[in-house]
Order: sequence, then C-alpha cells, then structure tokens
Amino acid sequence: MPIQQTSISYHPTRVLTQLAVPLAIALVAATGATAPGLAQEGGDRARPGEVLAAMVGTWQGSGWSMNRTQERETFDVFERVESVAGGHLVMIRGRGYAPAGTGEDGRLVHDAGGIVRLTEAGGYEMFAATAMNGADGFAMDVTGTGYTWEIPLGPQGRIVYEAVFTADSWTETGQYCDPAGQCYPTLSMTLTRVAD
Repeated sequence: MPIQQTSISYHPTRVLTQLAVPLAIALVAATGATAPGLAQEGGDRARPGEVLAAMVGTWQGSGWSMNRTQERETFDVFERVESVAGGHLVMIRGRGYAPAGTGEDGRLVHDAGGIVRLTEAGGYEMFAATAMNGADGFAMDVTGTGYTWEIPLGPQGRIVYEAVFTADSWTETGQYCDPAGQCYPTLSMTLTRVAD
C-alpha cells in the first residue's frame, strides 16, 4: 500500500498546538509528577494556571541579550503561554530571532520551553529547557505582577530572571550575579499580547 503524504502546516501557532499535549506529557513525566501527585501538591496554594493567568496568550516583542562573546545582540521574540491540565501546569514556549526587525526570518538565537508547576512543598518550580543547555528545574517566586526565578551556577554565582506583567505587556530582565553579589544585566525584552 502506498504511503499517503499529507500537507503539514508549519505555522508557529498550529505547530505549538500540535506539540502542546505531547510536550506537556513529556515534561510532566520528566519532573516526576503523577496524576495523583498533581492533585495533592502544594496544599492550599493556588495552581500555576490561576496565579499566572495574566501570562496566558500569544506574545510578540523584541529585546537584547549578551551573547557568548559578551556582545549585546538584539532579537525579535515570539512567546506562547498556555494553562494546561486544569491549571496544574503553565506551559511557556519561546523563540527569538536575531537581529531585531527580521521577525521569524532572522537567525534563531533563542529556543526554549518551560513548565511551571506547584511542588510538593507548596512552592512553584520552573522546569526550563533550552536547545543549548538542556533541561532542569528551578525554584520560582510568583508575585502579584509576575515572577522571579534563578539558575544557580555554584561557585560562579547565579543568573536571576524577573518578569512583570500587565494585561497587555510582558517585560523580562535577566542578570548575572557574581559570587560577591555584583549583578550585571544579561537580558531585557518587552512583549505585547497579540492574542489570548
């Protein structure tokens, strides 16, 4: 029997939607969460889908980051955020293209995904994965207007990210903090909501 070819659309939103359920299942499995565990985690804390509801939607914008040669590189960024599994998880999918102004026709410089979940201890965790650095879980503090999370670098210091949301804007910054506590900006991006 001949194999029938089908037409596959590569529109970013459709591809994300097609990948959302398998990605969520894979990341939930990777974090060690189970269905009963999800239902019981965190005690009385609000589900991530509730406390991060302002994030849910499709976002576009631009920004800059420090590249590996310590030069500032501009980019256009496209993010999609979804509340899944009844709000037990928030999925974040982002791609950035350099230089700014080229849109998705630019060079891919940022390719990442993340899952925010409630931990058994009652806190929030960002399970983040990037094309260059693999995946890991990091403690996350959720505020009334956004969140902060950090990547510990052992004796080399840490990287701290902070995001602030309004109904239609998302601003995120990152900074490297050395062991002495001196911090240096490494990322800044501003996005606008383009769809719910």
